[in-house]
Amino acid sequence: MEALNKMKRLLHNLLHKDRVEAALDAELWAYVEELTDRNVLSGMTREEARRQALVEVGGIEQVKEEVRQEWLGHGIETVAQDIRFALRTLLRAPGFAALVVMTLALGIGANLTMFSLVRAVLWRPLPYPDADRIVTILVDARNRPNTGATPGEVLDLKERSRSFEQVSMIESTEANLEYQGQMEHVTAASVSDNLLPLLGVRPALGRALDSRVDWGKQQALAVLISDELWRRRSAADPGVVGKVVGINDVKMQIAGGLPQGVRLLLPPSMSESELIDVWLPSAISATRQYRGVPIVARLRPGVTLTQANAELQTLAAEFEREHPEFYSGDKGWQASPADRGLGSKIRFTAHPLQEDMTGDARPALFLLSSAVGFVLLIACVNVASLMLGRGLARQREFEIRRALGGGRARIIRQLLTEGMMLAAAAATIGLFCAHFGLNAIISLGASRIPLQSRAEIDAPATLFALVLSVATSVLFGLLPASGKAGMGAPRLQRTLVVAEVALSIVPMVCGGLMLRTFLNLLNAPLGFNPANVLTVEVPFNLKLYPDPPRQWVLLRDLLDRVHALPGVESVSAANPLPLAANQEKRRVGRGDQSEVPPILATQQGAIPGYLGLIGTPLLEGRDFTEDDIVAQRKVTIIDEGLAKRLWPEGALGKRLLVYRTGWRSDLEVIGVTAAVRVTRVRDENIPHIMMPSIEMTLLIKTRATASQIAPGIASAVNAAHGGRAPFDVIPMSEYVADSIGDTRFVLFLLAAFAGGSVLLATVGVYGTLAYLTAQRTREFGIRLALGASAKSIVSIVVRESVLLAVTGVGIGLLGAIVATRAIQGMLYGVQPLDGMTLLGVVGIVAVVALVGAGVPAWRASRIDPQTSLRSEP
Repeated sequence: MEALNKMKRLLHNLLHKDRVEAALDAELWAYVEELTDRNVLSGMTREEARRQALVEVGGIEQVKEEVRQEWLGHGIETVAQDIRFALRTLLRAPGFAALVVMTLALGIGANLTMFSLVRAVLWRPLPYPDADRIVTILVDARNRPNTGATPGEVLDLKERSRSFEQVSMIESTEANLEYQGQMEHVTAASVSDNLLPLLGVRPALGRALDSRVDWGKQQALAVLISDELWRRRSAADPGVVGKVVGINDVKMQIAGGLPQGVRLLLPPSMSESELIDVWLPSAISATRQYRGVPIVARLRPGVTLTQANAELQTLAAEFEREHPEFYSGDKGWQASPADRGLGSKIRFTAHPLQEDMTGDARPALFLLSSAVGFVLLIACVNVASLMLGRGLARQREFEIRRALGGGRARIIRQLLTEGMMLAAAAATIGLFCAHFGLNAIISLGASRIPLQSRAEIDAPATLFALVLSVATSVLFGLLPASGKAGMGAPRLQRTLVVAEVALSIVPMVCGGLMLRTFLNLLNAPLGFNPANVLTVEVPFNLKLYPDPPRQWVLLRDLLDRVHALPGVESVSAANPLPLAANQEKRRVGRGDQSEVPPILATQQGAIPGYLGLIGTPLLEGRDFTEDDIVAQRKVTIIDEGLAKRLWPEGALGKRLLVYRTGWRSDLEVIGVTAAVRVTRVRDENIPHIMMPSIEMTLLIKTRATASQIAPGIASAVNAAHGGRAPFDVIPMSEYVADSIGDTRFVLFLLAAFAGGSVLLATVGVYGTLAYLTAQRTREFGIRLALGASAKSIVSIVVRESVLLAVTGVGIGLLGAIVATRAIQGMLYGVQPLDGMTLLGVVGIVAVVALVGAGVPAWRASRIDPQTSLRSEP
């Protein structure tokens, strides 16, 4: 009942404020009249009696304020008053309010963008049940990292391990789907039975895969399809289960369909696509004759990663003892004599799935997060300087309000309200900026950042923006009331200028180094010329043509048809393409030094004419011939890097050993090319070998665009082979661009953040110096009146600006030394303390200082001494 009465009084006080105020006023004046009457009865005159009554009451307005503070709802009314007063105050200074809001919005928006990205990539758990227990098992063999496992190792781990409740394998691939007479290229993956259950995925239609019934002697018999494919090709018809489709010219039954939104979130080395259209069953065999199988596993409840890795180490030792012919003998997957004998041949290491996915992206994200943090700090320093200057200008207002009875607490509350309103406006604009910024980053990053498709401005991101806005509002709202109105205020403002300059140095230096890195990568010698070269994947089924002569006839026919297309200058084929993701690596060595440990080299298959089309110079020897292809001759072409390492005296005619699963190839070196970069543009010391081989990745020299020539290529492929359409018609230059895409991505964002830092620093330096110069108007007027020249006044202002900038640069360079060492691994062709970069940054800061000091100095030189001397001190 009491609560109800309080609510009624609260509503009455809020809704009938005029009546309540009138009643309070009437009550107070009635009390004054009563006191006046008493004083008159005591012998005072009416005028004296009233004066004494008012003195005794102590001031009508003060009493009213004290009474109001006891009313229910007074706090709400006071807040409303503070908001209205703050709005009027800020509207009287629209330029100041807009500058503060936009400055904070830039800092909050940039930080919110990176917060959303980092949270999506590093902090949000994967969308699988108990995702923290899902791990990838990486395999290192013969001192070669991440080689993948053998099927037999996967089978043994699955049967013997007590740390994992599920161990599964996956092999992603491309496939051609034929359904209802239409052919479509789709993404596909061959998986063991327990992979989807391991990820917590169950079919929405039909049944799960079972390799015992869905795998024939050499091929799959049934498949699962994605929800997207189900809706696209069968219009979401539930009756699709049980129907037959063609997958790579093999008839298979649709066993079921997956739920909507299923994504395969694995490291790029395991699967390059998140959306898998077709899931094929894969039976795990006991063979150990080939590697490259990725492993995904789930820890048992209560088992730690440390315990699991200890067990994996024990199992690796058991495998070596049980299969010495494979791990230590001449049947091993690396058959070099230098690899034989007991020792650490195999190592399994479990890593959390999300950590394995994001490991390569972490340095870039931390760098960008640090850079955007500097932007926020500069914005905060900028706003601090603006608020401090405005607070000093309002000291007279604060003194008057205190003289009229306004307490310090009320003034602080009012200033906090103003700060909250500015910060709220900044947070709102910052949210919109972050939304557009995040979309731009996702578009720019493309496949450069794992899990970036999950980045969004959601509730936690909005809460982050609110926390930032509240923190800044409290900090800067209290600053004007901090009492820095004396001699310490100019010193504090000069300190803020130094801080702005120092903070802007670090992102500018990092951005400059990344720019030098990017330019160096653009100009790096690739060993081939990607200009006017298109690539296209042709999914021929070579199983229909089992012998090389017939395969060569098929390929030759296709090449002739494509070469006849308008605008085509030449055609060839090779695989894998330079700078593509699926590079093959082999261990190679000299034929006459088989005991020497082999070295790692990339391997590529190619046909005659490839070197001339791609522009790789043949320094010695000859190109491949048609006879090399048809007769399958044991020949190879190597690059000069490998030639110099193995045969400094000359490589032509020498024997190159290539070690593979349980056997080796003994090849004659028939040619030496210039060094070729095929893994990444920044990888300049990885040897490369080529072998004659029939490949179905075409390279076309033409000035036509991909869209212009794609229909002609499809017609040529259909006429030569039929049934399967070509896909991925891509300019070769895109492979080069993708190879440096991570550097380009970091550079773009760093440049944006560094540009924002320079802009904020320029505005802050100019604003602070202009205010400090204005405060010295009387001093400059006296100097001019005593005979000082305008030039000397300009010199004073510029000298102060330069001194502050030099101090800031010195402090900033110390911070840059630490920051650049942290990004050393991301640089290419440039040292962390690059002189050209540092000089460029110092030059930019010098321009900022001159711009910041120029206008205030010019105004100071034009001061009228008489006017300045009449101004208030």
